[in-house]
Formats: sequence, structure tokens, C-alpha cells
Amino acid sequence: MDDNTNVQDDLKKLQALDPEIKRNVIEKYLEEDLPDELVPPICSLIEDPESGVRDAVGLLLATKKNEIIPRNVVPFISSPVIAARNLAGEILIKFGPQAIDAIVEYLPDASDDDQKFLIDVLGLIGDKKPAKAIMDVLDKTENDNVLLACIEAMGHIKCENATEKITRYYDKNEVFQPTVIDALGKIGSDEAINFILEKYHEVDELTKFSMIESLGFVGNTQAFFLLLSELRNLNDALVWAAIESLNKLRSKLSLDVPFDENMKNAILSTLLEGEKRHKQAAAELLTAFDDKQLVEACLTIYGDDENVDGNIKKKFLENPKPLYSMITDYLAKSPANIKILLELIKEMIETDEGESFYALSEFEKRGLSDVLTQNLENPDEEARRNIIELLFFTDSEVALMFLDTMIQDSDIWNRLRILEIIDGCEDQRCIDAVKILANDPDEMVGERARQMLSMFE
Repeated sequence: MDDNTNVQDDLKKLQALDPEIKRNVIEKYLEEDLPDELVPPICSLIEDPESGVRDAVGLLLATKKNEIIPRNVVPFISSPVIAARNLAGEILIKFGPQAIDAIVEYLPDASDDDQKFLIDVLGLIGDKKPAKAIMDVLDKTENDNVLLACIEAMGHIKCENATEKITRYYDKNEVFQPTVIDALGKIGSDEAINFILEKYHEVDELTKFSMIESLGFVGNTQAFFLLLSELRNLNDALVWAAIESLNKLRSKLSLDVPFDENMKNAILSTLLEGEKRHKQAAAELLTAFDDKQLVEACLTIYGDDENVDGNIKKKFLENPKPLYSMITDYLAKSPANIKILLELIKEMIETDEGESFYALSEFEKRGLSDVLTQNLENPDEEARRNIIELLFFTDSEVALMFLDTMIQDSDIWNRLRILEIIDGCEDQRCIDAVKILANDPDEMVGERARQMLSMFE
């Protein structure tokens, strides 16, 4: 059967009622060249009622770089079917810069809704090539949503030539101001930065929030020092945004962030109340771990986000000795994140082979062992296992005092771990514990204990 016959057969199958037949044809071309004749009928399946068929279409069209695909996909952004409209947008975004010409050709005669949608797509593609086409729409449109989409897209593609045009819309409508500022921040030209700094003290909190976020993109020392000076005047979300922007600027400009009372309070607020990305920035700005409030804030959020945890752990491991007493005080409250904090303590000990722990006073060591014994019946079996291991390391005498409690642990792996720890111990308390576990209802535990008893005979 020749190639043309194959294509004709596939054309018929693409019109079948059975979605499985259509999907099989589409998936076939994931591994083969897609003939031009099949592009239009496959694109038409963007509106297929079956999600499996639409998913297959999306995967195929996004992976084939046939230049006629975008022109056949673009019209579907006008589809009344929302799923089809969204799928067409996803395909065009994945197609990237090669889709720009097809989008630009469709723009002039498109409806307001379609223009907004396509300009959003161009912004997400992120190429500067359609800048003139977007500015043409900006000049002609009378629709605020389209206008805002144009301004936003100019920011995404970092179109410096649009700076003056964008700033004209700042005073036309207060609703435009946050979008204008956001776009200018992403463009980051000197003209854009100066405009933001000039307007900073004149605006309401919503626009100020956009300005603070935008200043994080610009990489400018003037923006850095403005944000530092403003920390004392900011509250809540404005503080979190400032912390995030300061961290970006610190990284870009290789500047040191001074750790004063204003910075401490801003980091504290952000760690405890900010959104995830703000907390990550605050954790990266941490420098002083001699402040009990900051340490407790870190302990409170530890375990919520691995990126935040990584920065906190890094700082903790750099100088763990002064932290033990603060961690002990926090663990005394039996916090919900006790398991991961116990793992942190173990890592602190393992990292310097216990050197920082051995340097503690006897009072500090006893405080930690007391907290551990208070949590021996924690409902989490992994937390209990960590406590058992830490107790035998931090204070073996106290551990032996509580051995009768430990061997009643409901988790067989914890009972096995206890046997592993006390293996070879000739203290009578250890021998008595092994005798009890020799009659353990779990065969693995009982057998291991009996093997250990035979060593004493």
C-alpha cells in the first residue's frame, strides 16, 4: 500500500465516531512524519468532545514543527468551546516563536476577546518579534482588557521601545497603574526604572506593591537602597514583596543586606506570614542566628517547604552549638513538626560528628534529654525512633532509665532498632529488656532478642 493510500485511510479514520480510532491515528504520527494533508483534519479535532482525543492532538501538534500547523491552530482561539480555545493557546505557546507570524496575521481582524487571548499568548512566548504588532493593537484598541494585555505583553517580551508609550497610560486610569508598573519593571530600562522611582511616593498600596515587586527585576542599586530605607514604613504584604525584591537585587548586584532591627522584623514577618516564594527569599537573607525570635520563627516553619528548609538547615549547620538550647526550648512545646526537627538535630550531630553537642554544658545536655523523654510516646513512630536514637547518643544513662518504656513501643521496627542499639550492652537493664523482647509477639523481634540472649549464656 503506497503512502497516499495510507493517508487517505487515515483521513477516513479521523472522521470516525469512535474516539479510539481517531486517537490511534493521531498517536501513530508521534513516531512518523506528519503529512501536510493531515494537518487541517487533525487540527479540527481540537474541538473534539472526547478529552482523550484532544490530549492526543495537543501532544502531536506541539511536537511537530511543521510551519503550517500554527496557521491551522490559530482560528480555534475563536472557538466557543473553552477547552478547545485553551488547547489552541497551549499548542501555540509550546510551538513558540514559529507561531508568531500566524498569530500576528490573525490579530488585526480578531474580536476584542480573541485579541486579548492572542496577545497573552505572544507575551508568554516571550519573543520580541511581535512588538510592533502588539503596539499597533495598543494604539487602535478601545477595549481596556486588550489594552492591559498589550501592556503586560510588552513587559513579558522586555520591549524597551515601548517604555514611553506604556508610561502614557499610567495617569489615564488608576486601574492601569499596577500593570504599567509591572511591565516597566520587567523591561528594566533606565527610563522605566526612573519612572517607577519617581512615582513611588505618590501611589496607593496596591500600586506600591506592584512597584516593589517590579524593582526586584531591575538590577539597580538605587532600587536596592530605596527598598532598604522603606522597610520601616511597610506592613504585611508590602514587607514580604520588599524582602523578595531585596533578595533578587542582592543576588544580581552582589550586595550585602545589613542586618538591623528593621531587617530582622521584616524577615520575621515574612517567615511567619508570607507566601511560599516570600518565605524562600527571607530564608536566603538569614544571616544572624543569635536572635531567639528569628530562630523560633525558623523552627516554626521548618518542614513546610524544602527550599526554605534547605536555607535554614544550611545556616543551622554552619554554627550549631548556640542553637541546641533554642531547639530544646521549642521542642518542649511538642510542636507538630517535631519529627523533622528531630531529624535536623541528628543531622547537626552527624555533620560535625557530635563536636558541637559535646561542647554544651551538662545543664544544656540534660535539658535536651529531658525534652526527648517527654516525647517518648509521640504518636508518630518515626519521631519515636529518632528520639530513641538521640537519647542513647545524648545521655545513655537516661536512655537506660526509660528502656522499659521504649521496649513497649507499638512499632516493630522501633523495637528492632532498640535491640540493635543495645546489642553487646552488659548492663542488667539491657539484659532484662532483651529477655522481655525474647517473648515479643512479633517473630522477627523475638528471634533477634533470643539470638542476643544466647550470647550471654
